[in-house]
Amino acid sequence: MIPFFKPLGLLLTASTWATSFMLVGCAMPPAASTIKDLPPATKEAPFVNSLGMKFVPVPGTNILMCTTETTVEQYRSSQMTASGIPPFPQTGDHPIVGVNWQQAKAWCEWLSKREGRRYRLPSDREWTEAAGVETYPWGNTWPPPTNTGNFAGQELRNCSEQDRQTLLKSRGMVNKGFMLINNFSDRHIFTAPVGSYPPNRLGIHDLGGNVSEWGRDNNPNKHPFGHPGKFPSIRGGTWNSALTAELTTASHTTYIPFDRWSYFTGFRVVLAPN
Repeated sequence: MIPFFKPLGLLLTASTWATSFMLVGCAMPPAASTIKDLPPATKEAPFVNSLGMKFVPVPGTNILMCTTETTVEQYRSSQMTASGIPPFPQTGDHPIVGVNWQQAKAWCEWLSKREGRRYRLPSDREWTEAAGVETYPWGNTWPPPTNTGNFAGQELRNCSEQDRQTLLKSRGMVNKGFMLINNFSDRHIFTAPVGSYPPNRLGIHDLGGNVSEWGRDNNPNKHPFGHPGKFPSIRGGTWNSALTAELTTASHTTYIPFDRWSYFTGFRVVLAPN
């Protein structure tokens, strides 16, 4: 489960929050985007905006989706700051973390104003269509094949004491033990540069791991312990994920309030018609 944080950094754990699932069908990818008010785009020739973000069509929707998660460099282009600064090293091509849902939404609004186009977070259905109908982003088998994505693999077993302490600070490790995926390694202890692993059939990277992603909609499931509030949808596994339930394409990972953040959650954007 993903720990989450209040804006000022007060740690709250997600040990009592539940994982839930939803399966939605997916059509075959189209040859090209022919959506009104959107630029032409294909998997082979994506639309590229002024920040270098690449967008491809998602079948069954009227949007173009960014092929990668929003990076540290892209986020900082807005002069906005994140609520949390991760204790682990990141360069500009790593996914931004430590931002809450409100900040992710505000960044999309900033990008829309800059570009003169409508950028936003993906809806739950759009994300599901992009992820596909197989059990996991890589197919229907467990464990993940080598070089599939950034999850909690065996690379953490022999990490340095310094990295172990950083994991403790980021709540990636709650004690001396650590849940890992057997017979799998991904080379990265924390976040990886976006696009480090092969894309899916649509040309989209990291829908299964690296960081989980804020969505536009509310979580479609009721809180398992009767909490009356609403929670945003969060999709995909993370660099900290080792449970099969967290890594399915149907997973909604956890329940995190709109104004809280974690070191495991970032976002990607879609381009929608005006």
